[in-house]
Amino acid sequence: MRQVLTRALALLRRPGVLAIVLLLAGGGSALVLLPLFGVPGFELSLALAIAMGLLGGGTGIAAAAQERRLLLGVDPRPQGATPVREPGAAVRLALGASLLLNVGVLVPPFLAATLFAVLRTACDPFELVGFYPLLTLPSALLASSAGVLCGFRGKRPARAAGLYALAVLVSAVPTLWPIVLGPQVFAFNHFLGHLPGPLYDEALAITPALAWFRLETLLWAWVLAGLAAATLDTGSGRLGRSGLRPALLAVLALPLTVIVLIETRGPELGQRMTDAYLAEELGGVRETEHFRLHYWRGKPREDVDRMARDLEFRWTQTQRFLGVAPTERLKVWLYKDEKQKQRLVGAGRTQFAKPWRHELHIQDRPFPHAVLHHELAHVMAAPAGSGPFRVTTRLGLWPLMGVIEGLAVASDGPVQGDLTLHQWAAGMRKQNLAPDMRKLMGPEGFYQSAPSRAYTVAGSFLLYLAETYGAAKLRAVYADGDFQEAYGRPLGELVTEWEGHVDALPLDAAAMARAFARFRTGSLFARACAREVARLTEAARDALASDPEDALARYRRAAELQPEEPGFRLGEATALSTLERYEDAATVLARLAEAERVKGQAVLEAEVAMARADVAMRREQPEEARRFLDFVLSKDAGPELTRTAQVKLAALESPARRAPIDAYFRASHEELRLLLLSRALTAVQKDPYLSYLLGRRLHQVGAPALAAEQLQQALADEGLPEALRKEALRLRVESAYLAGDCGAVRHEVGAMPDFGDAFRASTTEWKSRCDFEETTFRGPLVPRQAFR
Repeated sequence: MRQVLTRALALLRRPGVLAIVLLLAGGGSALVLLPLFGVPGFELSLALAIAMGLLGGGTGIAAAAQERRLLLGVDPRPQGATPVREPGAAVRLALGASLLLNVGVLVPPFLAATLFAVLRTACDPFELVGFYPLLTLPSALLASSAGVLCGFRGKRPARAAGLYALAVLVSAVPTLWPIVLGPQVFAFNHFLGHLPGPLYDEALAITPALAWFRLETLLWAWVLAGLAAATLDTGSGRLGRSGLRPALLAVLALPLTVIVLIETRGPELGQRMTDAYLAEELGGVRETEHFRLHYWRGKPREDVDRMARDLEFRWTQTQRFLGVAPTERLKVWLYKDEKQKQRLVGAGRTQFAKPWRHELHIQDRPFPHAVLHHELAHVMAAPAGSGPFRVTTRLGLWPLMGVIEGLAVASDGPVQGDLTLHQWAAGMRKQNLAPDMRKLMGPEGFYQSAPSRAYTVAGSFLLYLAETYGAAKLRAVYADGDFQEAYGRPLGELVTEWEGHVDALPLDAAAMARAFARFRTGSLFARACAREVARLTEAARDALASDPEDALARYRRAAELQPEEPGFRLGEATALSTLERYEDAATVLARLAEAERVKGQAVLEAEVAMARADVAMRREQPEEARRFLDFVLSKDAGPELTRTAQVKLAALESPARRAPIDAYFRASHEELRLLLLSRALTAVQKDPYLSYLLGRRLHQVGAPALAAEQLQQALADEGLPEALRKEALRLRVESAYLAGDCGAVRHEVGAMPDFGDAFRASTTEWKSRCDFEETTFRGPLVPRQAFR
């Protein structure tokens, strides 16, 4: 060890090595001043792994050159260093000196990030600390081994550095080809570390796949170091046949065998993914005119039929919007849930498309799939895209995400929820939440904004251009983002025109309040302890039913880290209520109601009041609950909150409604909800609130014909509040379609009251589906149970 230390200290006297050490140690420490890097978690670990993979080989090259001088007796030689004649010992000493420096430079950034987290933030410095050794240390060992091998091979440092750079470039081939030519979005690189998937999957965790991969990295380091020891000629200090030792080479058969075994089982171990393995894992396949649908094994046949029709309908919609479509059959990979999707391709909550492969990856959701149209637009816009990935790029390589995602949002349709896309954008602008469109359409502006904000305003802008100037010019700008070339006008003028359009839209205070509530969350880089909070909230949601004490602790911790986000205090109150600590829950909510971040924001005030009403009902304080529910209604905070408040007020008005409505919101089993609602309707016939709730649940569990009957009974009562009536009408149209009754769909849509552009567009789409299916499939899909 003393000889290793002597050699390492001697290396530090060389300017090139010292520059590498200072850059890695100092630069890594300085990273803590950037968002997300102030803790020794994933981001810092990945940055240092990349830096180590790129630069760490320099210490190995210098160590090999130094060892060669010792072997040959050539100056300058380190004072106190003893030459060795045994090749294995020479390689070990060179490798040890390089590794000591490479590991040593990882200590200052770790300490700096830990101290920064402790002294300057409230974050837990060790929340994701496991990434640090897993990402950095194997890269350091591999960089040292490869550097030593290249240093002994190259006679001059420049040649050795070139060999090392070549090794890093070659390592990129098995990293990139599964992403470019395969279905996955995660990346593994032995030199540079691991990228688990899209940025939008915020809750990260160490997986067995990462452990297997880092084991393989250590085995490669063993192979490279062993190869140097087996071929080093101590007479010349270089690698070659003259120094070949077959016995040492034979030893390398062991790590190489393990590497081959890991590689051959790559898809099973999560190292990479192939189409064949993915198709086998999912199990189901269905082909239509334009699609090959791979779906998870066990998905009901009728749901597959419905999905196949939905795909063809969305294809027609998107082709009409874009004016272009690929000639190839498109692949759709449909996963059971986000866990399966995360395990197989590396994106849990994030849906994604690969236009150059004509495929999209989504997890299963209730019909109609909420994200299918968006992801399909990415694929179908490929003929208008540029570069190898068939999207909007500068110089064919740098993607312009504002244009890419904006077009998909625009193609998805003019409606999002209860407002149009333009109305959401107008609400954001009035709340000063909208990103600058001029930056958003550029190379980096999209990543600096909160995703929900960036997607929405970019979609509104490109939808406006499509509506105003047509699809041909939109396709032209999709190639390279050159608005001047496509529209004959600079981007700034077009943005100003769009701003004038959305700013002129009539928008009441309630709509603006809903826009604030929807878009108030900032980007990942702007939130304190974002990774830790994401893991806390995900774990709290999972634990709430089974371990509310654990959920309570996690919500409290998240609220401490991000006190500006009231949702965590609401979660805390929910956990306290689950524990039947109603007094404590009421106290938390009372304080939250008086918080500056809540007061004056109608939606937040209504959400807190709704939670306080629930606690009051649990405490058997009906008048207190009524007061809070009336407050919710007075805020006009959105259709969901309004409907919920109206239903809960109805429960307070009638003891017969109380139990079934309470079960509707609180029961964990669907059967119990349906049973109690059905019993209550037997006792209190023609109750519009109970009929509405039963119809809603029947619709959600896949009994559209029965749902339509109950919804009709609810609508027959003139006393049903307008918000509930509007929702019942919408559900009745959907139920008629799902029951295969297109005649009823057309009748309902034709007689629909005017509830605004967004509602009209969403209900009219069901009529469009009927028209499409009668033309394409000779009629709608009629559920088999309808004939039982």
